[in-house]
Amino acid sequence: MLQGKKIHSTDVLVVGAGPTGLTLAVELARRGIAHRVIDRGSGPAIGSRGKGLQPRSLEVLDDLGVIDRILAAGEAGLPLRMYQDHEFTAELATTTGPGPRPGIPFPDLVLLPEWRVEKVLRDRLAELGSNVAFGAELASFEQDAEGVTAVLENGEIVRARYLVGCDGGHSTVRRQLGATMAGRTHDDQYFLVGDVRVGGLSADAAYAWFTEGGGYLAVSPLPHADGVWQFQANVVPGPDGSVPEPTLDIFRELFTARSGRADVVLDETTWLSRYRFNARMVDRYRYGRVYLAGDAAHVHSPAGGQGMNTGIQDSYNLGWKLAAVLGGAPVDLLDSYGDERIPVAAKVLADSSRGFESVFALRGVRRFLRDHLIFPLVKHPAVMARLLAKTNHLAIAYPDSALTLRGEDRCRGPRPGDRAPDARGVTADGTPTRLFDLTRGTHWTVVGFGEEAAAALRELAGISDDAVRTCMATDNAPGSDHTDITRTLIGSEARRLFRAQPGTLVLIRPDGYLAARTRDAAAISAHLTRILAPRKALETTA
Repeated sequence: MLQGKKIHSTDVLVVGAGPTGLTLAVELARRGIAHRVIDRGSGPAIGSRGKGLQPRSLEVLDDLGVIDRILAAGEAGLPLRMYQDHEFTAELATTTGPGPRPGIPFPDLVLLPEWRVEKVLRDRLAELGSNVAFGAELASFEQDAEGVTAVLENGEIVRARYLVGCDGGHSTVRRQLGATMAGRTHDDQYFLVGDVRVGGLSADAAYAWFTEGGGYLAVSPLPHADGVWQFQANVVPGPDGSVPEPTLDIFRELFTARSGRADVVLDETTWLSRYRFNARMVDRYRYGRVYLAGDAAHVHSPAGGQGMNTGIQDSYNLGWKLAAVLGGAPVDLLDSYGDERIPVAAKVLADSSRGFESVFALRGVRRFLRDHLIFPLVKHPAVMARLLAKTNHLAIAYPDSALTLRGEDRCRGPRPGDRAPDARGVTADGTPTRLFDLTRGTHWTVVGFGEEAAAALRELAGISDDAVRTCMATDNAPGSDHTDITRTLIGSEARRLFRAQPGTLVLIRPDGYLAARTRDAAAISAHLTRILAPRKALETTA
């Protein structure tokens, strides 16, 4: 069938140019990995869709070099004004404190429509010399021991060593793999959603109304969007199972009935959609040389703002591993992608389903508990802060991963498998810096605490600078005997946050998780060699 046709070759074919696919593409591009990004759409997607970036996703975007653009385009701290049957009941804070704090540079959810997140990532991808091929729809693919051959609807043939399906809940890749999603669809109600211009409503908050009959309505201003808000409302199927299509007239009718506000004007819709809440996922993410990520692998209730974030973090986990294997690391490194991310998705599904059933219950005990227990409780700032902390992804950890070297498991600070916290300090010349500045990039990082770690850091500095970098974290400037240690983080914050004794070494993965915590440089060297060998850059550690 392919005889005589031109075949375009690449290392990784990324199917889908949403936040998941674009994050993967940026991660591959900055590592110099040949790739191709295709998307069935004729151009960039419109619509706010997912509109919140959680703190851990902001750390990922910081590492990818786009955090300044994200923060400039987004908005944090927008409160939620809640009403029950037209009566104001509470204004809920969406911040957890006064701003950045030790260990956490981005503590709060940032509101940003999904289309703008995609634009920021596309711009970054262009800076790295790559782009998205729109209007390029996957028709079919076959894989063998050496790679994947994909055929596009336009007749183009792409030969890739790996293919990653980032093509959403209706994934063509997943369907052609024959992979099924197990779980539940909430079919007792549908949700109408769209972007609409709103006049007459103060844009200093988002709003949600809950009515006696089980109705729900929410509107949220989109940052820097010239008066455009995201609109959401639930509707119950009629006796014949019919559900209204989302239209401006339906939006106006629902808004007036559920808010009791006749003075607010809705017009100029730019995007309209309808969906049911699903909580479903595949049972594995790797199918030979084909992988699934984001909504192609798991879909769930938007409760808690998790979808876009989970997809971004899937790709961040997978990207560096694909690059390592393409660079010569053992192929079983890729098994850790599913081993680490599937439990995360399962927990997100469970949590978001509980959130959906608690908030959107139409009747019965859950409805009673929502109105008389949950809603009164969330008025308390401490309760709301705990709810926000449960969705920020900062507690995600991989303690049982094959990439985690179990060592100081009983330490009081971050343990192997945990996220490495940020820490503020200065460089040797007094320039303000952060641990995240030193870990940003494509490398592993070994941090040694105190001058007692100097000898171990020198031993580990023999590893290629491209693969592993070393840094001394010390309360004071290194002594004259240690001026050859070029990377230093001076200040006590790192020691306090890690609760590290002098001489402690921590190995931080390229995606910011602790792979090891020990005092033994040889243990770190052996662990890196086991994970990444036979890379020539690590031959000196063998």
